[in-house]
Amino acid sequence: MSDSEPAARGAWDSPPTAPASPDEAPAFAAGVDGRETLPLHRDDAVVIVDRLRETRVDVTGRAFLLKLDTLIVRLGSKWEAKADYVFEHLKTTFERGFEEPNWCLKINDDAWMALMPAVGSRKGALAIADIWRDLCNFFVGDMSSVDIPIYEVTIESIDTFRLNKIDLNTWFGPHEDEQGPLKARAVVPGEEGAARGPGNSGAGGTPIRPMIVAATVTYAGRNLKVASAAEPLFEMKKMVMIGHRLEAMVMEHLDNTLLDRKALANLDWNLREQIDLVNIDQGLKLMRIKTPEQRKMLMVVPAAFSTFASARARHRITTEVQKAAIEMGMKVLFEVRGLDGVPPHRVLEIVSMIKPFCMTVVGSVSPDRKVISSLNKCGLSGVCIEYDGQKRDEEQLKDYLSVLSAAAKVSAGACMVQGFDNYRQMAVARLAGVTHASMKTAALMSPKGAAHMARTAADALKDTSTPLSSALPEA
Repeated sequence: MSDSEPAARGAWDSPPTAPASPDEAPAFAAGVDGRETLPLHRDDAVVIVDRLRETRVDVTGRAFLLKLDTLIVRLGSKWEAKADYVFEHLKTTFERGFEEPNWCLKINDDAWMALMPAVGSRKGALAIADIWRDLCNFFVGDMSSVDIPIYEVTIESIDTFRLNKIDLNTWFGPHEDEQGPLKARAVVPGEEGAARGPGNSGAGGTPIRPMIVAATVTYAGRNLKVASAAEPLFEMKKMVMIGHRLEAMVMEHLDNTLLDRKALANLDWNLREQIDLVNIDQGLKLMRIKTPEQRKMLMVVPAAFSTFASARARHRITTEVQKAAIEMGMKVLFEVRGLDGVPPHRVLEIVSMIKPFCMTVVGSVSPDRKVISSLNKCGLSGVCIEYDGQKRDEEQLKDYLSVLSAAAKVSAGACMVQGFDNYRQMAVARLAGVTHASMKTAALMSPKGAAHMARTAADALKDTSTPLSSALPEA
């Protein structure tokens, strides 16, 4: 797609492009096997690479790159004035011929990429060749004497592509005879559990392994990394995914030490505000590049009480989130964090200020019954608790969560638990009366780890304890 804000909806929203300055422009380099490599000097490089992996276009021969060098030479001094029109023409032509889940984007100042998970590799390559011919005819006339500069794209590393020149006379792509629409293809053995969650089944099930995007924030000489993900959120009564939480992992920049709940609560309010704003900004970008089917209907937007108490930050958050929610057709749930010890009248004051901009508001506190009870009559619709991570057997876990969920329901009506390690814990939480839950990002980051924890949703929810087995949801 183009450099513009991803508001056009014809194909999957592309990550916003950060134009490189001339001295930072990505260079094509020859690899050891004769193929070229393309480093991605972009803030959103990890997001783009993750999208290729998620759709598997890099291994099915359905990711293509057009080099525009020859067109640039032909246009000569006119290129600078026509460059934006060239990329807009490519985008428009592509979207006219291909709908979701196919998408395209400007990779750098002289290259454009198309990803076509719903089209066979040979057919896709021929289509991109036609787009090239149309582009040339429109801007400079016939260029049939010049080789079509189309390349197959594969992943070299987390921020580098490997390019293989395509000869359309001989190239058919890998496993062309096995390729069909993406939804019809079988899930690769061992990835099944990572690609499904409770309530999802079949090869077209919603992927639950989140993409991660990170940025650095600095205040008063302290540097922190903010790694954001859109964590899947589940409604526990039916064990179905209903949306995502825009969740952040915050780490020290020097040694990658992960900050826990207590460390975050002790941060300077200005630094915490920066963290919340960056996380929300990154989270909304991650939501925009998902399909409507993947997004579901709800997004939980968390920020500290101190952040929502800042008029400047509150205005920015409510404005940007409301705009994104309307654009994506989603409902918003604001989660106010760090409410331990905050006077109830102050909680009520902040809730009343942000409630007009969302569906509802929940409060996040420590997993302590007395603290949870203090949120009574604060205008909240639920209480969110972060799981403490202690090892418990299923009966102990059920007893522990039952006490917390009962207190939460009395105080605010609903109980959300964040930070579970696996689906098994979520299934027990359902029996304990928890209404909504999610797994922590770290538990979902590794495909091998996710597959080990849950080969399939059925295995993950299958009980091995006799007293609980009859009450578990059916697979």
